[in-house]
Amino acid sequence: MGDQEPDVNNHIYEEHYLASDDGNGIEDFDFLDNDTLYNDRFQTGESSNPNLEDANNDEDENHFVDEDIEVNIDYSEGQPHVTHEDTEFNIDFIEGQPNVTHDYVSPGGTLYWTSIVLDDIKPKVSSKFNSYGEAETMYRKYALESSFDVRLGRVQKMKNEIITNRHLVCNREGNLNTSKLDTLDIQHKKTQRRKDLFRRNCKAKVVLEIIPGTLTYVVSDFVERHNHELFSKGNMHLSRSKRKLDYSQEIFIHNLSKQNIGPVKAHRLYSALQVGPSVRGGLVTDFKNARRNLNCYIGGRDAKFLVDKMNDRKKNVPSFTFEYKVSNKRLNSLFWADERAKYNYNSFGDIISLDATFSMNKYDMVFVPFTGIDNHKKCVTFGAGLLSKEDGVSYEWLLRAFLKAFRKQPQLVLSDQDPALKKAIDKVFPLAHHRLCMWHITKKLPNKMLEEFKITDNTWMNTMYGLRKSWIPTFFKHIPMSDLMWTTSLSESQNWSFQTTTLTGSYLVMFMMTFESVMERQRHNQILNDFNTTTTFPKFVTRTPYEPHASNVYTRKIFYQVQKEISRSEDNCFQKNVISSNGVDTIIVMEKRKNITIRQISDVDVDDKDEEYNYDCLIRDTEYTVTHSTKDGSFKCTCMHFEHLGILCRHMFCVFKFYGIEQIPEKYILKRWRRDVIPTELLKRRFTNSFADSTSDMTAIDIFSTVDRCVSFLSHDAAKLKLYLDEQNNLKKKFVGDCPNHDLPTRADHFKQLLGVVGHNIESDVNDI
Repeated sequence: MGDQEPDVNNHIYEEHYLASDDGNGIEDFDFLDNDTLYNDRFQTGESSNPNLEDANNDEDENHFVDEDIEVNIDYSEGQPHVTHEDTEFNIDFIEGQPNVTHDYVSPGGTLYWTSIVLDDIKPKVSSKFNSYGEAETMYRKYALESSFDVRLGRVQKMKNEIITNRHLVCNREGNLNTSKLDTLDIQHKKTQRRKDLFRRNCKAKVVLEIIPGTLTYVVSDFVERHNHELFSKGNMHLSRSKRKLDYSQEIFIHNLSKQNIGPVKAHRLYSALQVGPSVRGGLVTDFKNARRNLNCYIGGRDAKFLVDKMNDRKKNVPSFTFEYKVSNKRLNSLFWADERAKYNYNSFGDIISLDATFSMNKYDMVFVPFTGIDNHKKCVTFGAGLLSKEDGVSYEWLLRAFLKAFRKQPQLVLSDQDPALKKAIDKVFPLAHHRLCMWHITKKLPNKMLEEFKITDNTWMNTMYGLRKSWIPTFFKHIPMSDLMWTTSLSESQNWSFQTTTLTGSYLVMFMMTFESVMERQRHNQILNDFNTTTTFPKFVTRTPYEPHASNVYTRKIFYQVQKEISRSEDNCFQKNVISSNGVDTIIVMEKRKNITIRQISDVDVDDKDEEYNYDCLIRDTEYTVTHSTKDGSFKCTCMHFEHLGILCRHMFCVFKFYGIEQIPEKYILKRWRRDVIPTELLKRRFTNSFADSTSDMTAIDIFSTVDRCVSFLSHDAAKLKLYLDEQNNLKKKFVGDCPNHDLPTRADHFKQLLGVVGHNIESDVNDI
């Protein structure tokens, strides 16, 4: 044997061949016909040594003893070869293979592998470690160098959960699954899939025992040999230890699931971010299993998790409202609203829209959001509920929970044609006006009209005509902000955002996290719209003083609508005459408008089906009356544009010019259309529960951002990048490496952190849906 140490970095195999006594002498080495032993890791070929034949055929008992004979590799002069006395076998190693000793016993023997690693890495019986974590880390490091995976085996613990005895085994330990299934059994319905066997009853292991009275652990047993092939160095990233997902990867999968992105697409995205699937661990199967494990953890505790989570938030988060109803230990109804939703309702709650049109959760509970329009004319959610039934009792409970949280009724409530919902609105909101959503009606209208416009026999059309006072704007011009009925199609788009970001059949606790994600995006858009309004300047189209003033008080979206009225006032409106009587001035304003006014029928008698219509496009001047009270300085126009939409009409701007008014009076600037109605600090506030607030979230984001900037800055310098990695590993050892094993978070702790659920110390009265 040579004295040269094996090169661990190159992972060179060592091979042992053991021959045993078969009763008739010693069996020769069992080579193939070409005297070469092949396997997928290396190949052993016959050398040119002339003594080879004699060494194999010699049956002299003085040459072979009646015991196992070991043939080892000699590393002298850098060329590995098998030696036994005068017998020499040259071994041709495949590049990139790990250090493994390959032993073979024949006949009736076993084929096994042992690793060649440095003595400092290899476990030693009676060696001591200051903690269990240190001992386990040692064996896992050895397994990594030896190219096999480790699994936790048998364990013994004290009452205080301190481990006293632990078996760390090869992950191929255990017997094969040889159970059989009777496919002729009529009770058998499970589809059986073809599955490769993994367990090989490998005996490789290390046993750790605690020294009584201390926290020191000692290696009491160590089995080095494996009865299966080990990984090659190039395939170590496919081993289970390398494929194991860390917490950051589970967060990545979980966050994408809140955006309706499944594990397969999540793996593609992650692989793209990591510049290939083999850079960092995790196969598509592992991503699927991560999602499956989380769903299994939720299981039948879904309703309890959600109720406990919301109750904890209600207890610890200011101004958070949560109401739920349970019947026979089954969850029937929920309603929730946070501080920001209440602030939004206080500013924009004059009109709300209810749309209970879809259910995306596992239990088919109907999602009912309360939606309004903010100062940018975008959707804003005041609160939401989940109902197991769409009946009058459930709707009434939901509306009472809403009224209890917000303490005032809206002025106008829009909904679809649900009779149960209409009855509940009339009962709970007696001061509010209930109208049908124009968008829903106009959406259904084309599908309801009969061929050749024979609509008199259409049941739906007759019904809608009977309900005309509930949806035709002419019948409720007196209702403030009634023109927003035309903008409630935005609420449908908001509901669509909930549908597109929610996985079909999701658990309630997952649905709630998706809802929170949509709310975060909605409020971010509010902040963005406020920012754009304050940091940009519009282009003026007239020389009037009203435009600069309007741009300083209104949001940008509302300003453009006011600008349109100012421009039309300059171009199309003029004052006709003024009549003063008893302190009231009556001004007649003429507006030139282009519209289709006349339908002319041909004088020639034709069949009804061939009747022709000729339309004349005329310019018709329309008169509007603006009254001005000289006592209180008020203005009012017969077009009622301000009453319907909350902004001044073109006719009033025309009158302002007559009176020399250069700014919009404060009484005609509604708060709901002003800038910065909702404080940015409130919109940015993020409270989820008692143990995960916005401070810790932002700190984690800052850490990730700092690391990304450093890596980006050092990416061009490999030496500095390696130095930075070493420093990061030192920090990891400082904060994590010395943490006792029993203090490390468990998988259940990770799941609770992902879901934001509380521990088992909070009792609830709900068990199921």
